[in-house]
Amino acid sequence: MTAELLWLLRAGVPARGVRLTVRELLVARIVHGPLGAGDVSNVVEATVRAACRLVRELDAPDVLVEAVCRAALEAVRGHGGESTRWLPDATSAAYVVLDELARERAEEPIWRQLARRVEHW
Repeated sequence: MTAELLWLLRAGVPARGVRLTVRELLVARIVHGPLGAGDVSNVVEATVRAACRLVRELDAPDVLVEAVCRAALEAVRGHGGESTRWLPDATSAAYVVLDELARERAEEPIWRQLARRVEHW
């Protein structure tokens, strides 16, 4: 996922395009599974973590993390069926990653706000 996000950033794809791409990639992953709640949470966590890594290491724009996080949760919610039941676990996984970033970047209140908002998406 990191490589895909990096490519999107380098290509100058706007946040909406990033969101659509990430959502489609995760839906494809869910469909090709058989995945359980833990698998879906791990995929969401890895995806959000990849976006956070790019923000930390490459100073990518902050909107990348929000777009990726929203897309990941939309993929779980929008896929329907079994995966919808796993939305609370996926949301919790995303929150944990965002909370880590908020602690690392305590001087930037945007990350704490983003971590709090994830529960309402």
